[in-house]
Amino acid sequence: MKCRQCGKELKPHWSTDICLECSRENMKKIFRENPEVKQAFRETIEELKKPESIAKMAKNTAGFMSAIQALRSDK
Repeated sequence: MKCRQCGKELKPHWSTDICLECSRENMKKIFRENPEVKQAFRETIEELKKPESIAKMAKNTAGFMSAIQALRSDK
């Protein structure tokens, strides 16, 4: 499979039709053209770094994994 933007060959396990370099360039372009999007993105990342957010994500992930394990043990 090849990148739809630059034509570079993608690795067999790649899950999208665009390479990482093109994705990065597209994000940079979006941020240049829309500073409010860049600011919102930055604020979201900062919010996710807060200890209470990390704890919430860890709790949700552990709950999800417990549910999966419970389903697997029922078989």
